[in-house]
Amino acid sequence: MNQHSDAALLDLGKKSIIHDPRDGDARKITLTRARGSYVWDDAGRRYLDCTSQAWSNSLGANDPRVIDAAIAQMREITHARPNFNTHALLTLTAKLTSITPGDLNRIGYCLHGSLAVEMAMKLAFKNRPGAQNIIVMQDAYHGRSVTTMAASWPHPNNPFLPISPRFIRVPHPDAYRPRMGMALEQEVALCLSLLEDTITKGVDGGVAAIMVEPIMGNGGHIVHPKSFHQGLRDICDKHGIILIWDEIQSCFGRTGAMFAADYYGVIPDIMTFGKGIGGGFPLAGIFASDRLTGFDAGEDALTFGQFPVAMAAAIATVDAIIADGLCDNARRLGDYATQRLVEMSQRRRLIGDVRGPGLFVSVELVRDQTTKEPSPRAASEVYRRGVEKGVLFGEARYAGLGNLIKVKPPLDCTQEDMSLALDVLDEVLGSIEADGAY
Repeated sequence: MNQHSDAALLDLGKKSIIHDPRDGDARKITLTRARGSYVWDDAGRRYLDCTSQAWSNSLGANDPRVIDAAIAQMREITHARPNFNTHALLTLTAKLTSITPGDLNRIGYCLHGSLAVEMAMKLAFKNRPGAQNIIVMQDAYHGRSVTTMAASWPHPNNPFLPISPRFIRVPHPDAYRPRMGMALEQEVALCLSLLEDTITKGVDGGVAAIMVEPIMGNGGHIVHPKSFHQGLRDICDKHGIILIWDEIQSCFGRTGAMFAADYYGVIPDIMTFGKGIGGGFPLAGIFASDRLTGFDAGEDALTFGQFPVAMAAAIATVDAIIADGLCDNARRLGDYATQRLVEMSQRRRLIGDVRGPGLFVSVELVRDQTTKEPSPRAASEVYRRGVEKGVLFGEARYAGLGNLIKVKPPLDCTQEDMSLALDVLDEVLGSIEADGAY
């Protein structure tokens, strides 16, 4: 047997990963441990994590309550096939149905967001027999499985198109870049009118569902007004179409409310969830209206569709979000962050727009505040220089299209840590502007 040093094994591991090394290239950090809002790399450097590891550490990393719950579950049973219930499954289901909005009282589970979105689409088709289309928003992001890639923004050079399903993309309002200089509510009315025309005149085979992120994630953190979501609800009711909300990024306190459906006061027919529910453990799924017909045997069964360890962690996570008042904390910290960022935009010409709500915080970087020309280079520099100063900012850099910087720490982040992150952002923006690196 060949013997390798730890360093040699790490190097071999890097070379053996199947994903393109250009995805992060030399900037990819090897993490060794995490606590709360901080992570450490293999050189012992500490970073304030404003990504919550893809917005998944809602309580901060390695919360003792979550870890203790997971360990206790591991001592009992770690795996059960879908034919059986477990105490973790039944307890979590009861807990979630006690806090979900409206009549979203039926739950399906899986382990990641893309499968949750696929589950939602399957259930929509199940309840709309004969319908052959799903409508999504332009610039939407719903995952990276074959199906969910097709439902997301057009992917350059997508090699999977031969086996990708078809989706109908429609425009949505954008308060920062309104069409033809329209007022926001005018653009809302236009987009809703175009959507209804698409339903009645633009598709063959009928529409099973309209799927939308209440706040668009990877497509730019676009915050839609309540009037747009209420309009979607009204159109779906009028035409008997299923309304799916993809809340994988916005659920469990991220917006300052438990769900974005609570924030907007609009109830979809199906809602996906994921990321923050597991406290760092993999768990996702859907909430569905009592009015919908569920799956028949074999239509949605996954070997690891229920993972008792993740479910025990989720129970502890939801309990902590409620007990610690983390929705309120996210709302308070989000208000503080956006107020500071708006003030910062008066001094930093790279900041074109500031977005919330809650800890769904981001800034769009532009080369010119008047023309609003995007500056992906500036976003890349903010990430790089932030790393040098010990802060990990979120960066939408898919295919080089992103000019967004995200400030989305765990929900229990302190104001002191948020202030540190914003101080560093202010500093690195100033250095980028001084260097002309945009």
